[in-house]
Amino acid sequence: MRIGLLFSLTGPRSDMGSTIADGALLAASEINAAGGVLGEPLDIEMVDARSEITRAAAGVRTLVTERKVDAIVGGYMSATRVAMLPVLHELDTLLMYPTYFEGGETDPHVFYCGAAPNQYLPAYLDWISVHLGLRIHIIGSDYLYPRVLREQIIRTADSLGLTVVGDILVPLGETDFGEAVADIRDSGADVVLSNLVGSDSTTSFARAIAETGLPVAATVTTGVDLRNMDPGTTDCHYMVASYLSDMVTPANLTYRSALHHFRGPVPSHAAQVSAYNAVHMLALAADDAGATDTASLTDSLTRVTFSGNPSGIPFRFQSNHYSVHPAVIGQAVGSDYRVLAESPATFADPWWGSVPPTPRDSRNVSAR
Repeated sequence: MRIGLLFSLTGPRSDMGSTIADGALLAASEINAAGGVLGEPLDIEMVDARSEITRAAAGVRTLVTERKVDAIVGGYMSATRVAMLPVLHELDTLLMYPTYFEGGETDPHVFYCGAAPNQYLPAYLDWISVHLGLRIHIIGSDYLYPRVLREQIIRTADSLGLTVVGDILVPLGETDFGEAVADIRDSGADVVLSNLVGSDSTTSFARAIAETGLPVAATVTTGVDLRNMDPGTTDCHYMVASYLSDMVTPANLTYRSALHHFRGPVPSHAAQVSAYNAVHMLALAADDAGATDTASLTDSLTRVTFSGNPSGIPFRFQSNHYSVHPAVIGQAVGSDYRVLAESPATFADPWWGSVPPTPRDSRNVSAR
């Protein structure tokens, strides 16, 4: 079996792309140490997307037509995934997309290995209403994923007693937040809900918002971003994800140890873990099917389960190609997050109704 990896290894998104690739490469190493796939070594081919969305489709074509891969694990930004879709269909190839994403899509050539908003957002907003305040100000990067999150936050807020007192979208890669912070300060917000993407924006915003003393509840800011932030600017920062490195599960302890041995002291985060799960799932599906063609892999991927998921729950897909995830809430401590609360793992529906469901017991998440 041959798997293609398509991540940004250079450019402004390389800090995330390279660490996501680490998860996939670790999985391949483990699979080969255990005997490979269908009795043969698992081969990995890598293409650098160079932090350019326009290179995504070309990368798929290179991996399939020149490198002869059976499936692809790749993409970070949603715009990258969307750009890949026409070529995936043209070449009849599977994409294992490892990143949290906006939902609202089901494609036969894509398996969604990250969480959709209705797997974490209702529980997160409920937790925010209890612990951080009821008046929220939204800020996000102006592209697909943050725009959809913004809409879903606004739709969900009222049912949880939250009031959206402000809403700002800034260009992707924005670093000047003086005017935005002034607006946030004047809005009377209790908490800022940040959908900013990229270390350039998250680092600059953390520095600018620190003077207000307001807590920042993020949906995208990983430990990779925290490592780029100034000391003391993230004391009141929070994050929700399907995985945080501080989770205490036997599988995560094994994963963190293996990652350190494989790559050294690199951060672990949800998208990296999803890439790790994706490669293991492809190997399991190939062994289950006895073949690596797209039709066989697609059929088997909805049957197999990976028990080594670092978040501690068996990783599996449902028929719409969405995967099961918990919602894990953490507080920034230095360059990582300390787990504060977890909610049960759920499958996501691909579309929310006109009013997203309020979690039945979201206030009673387990906390430590």
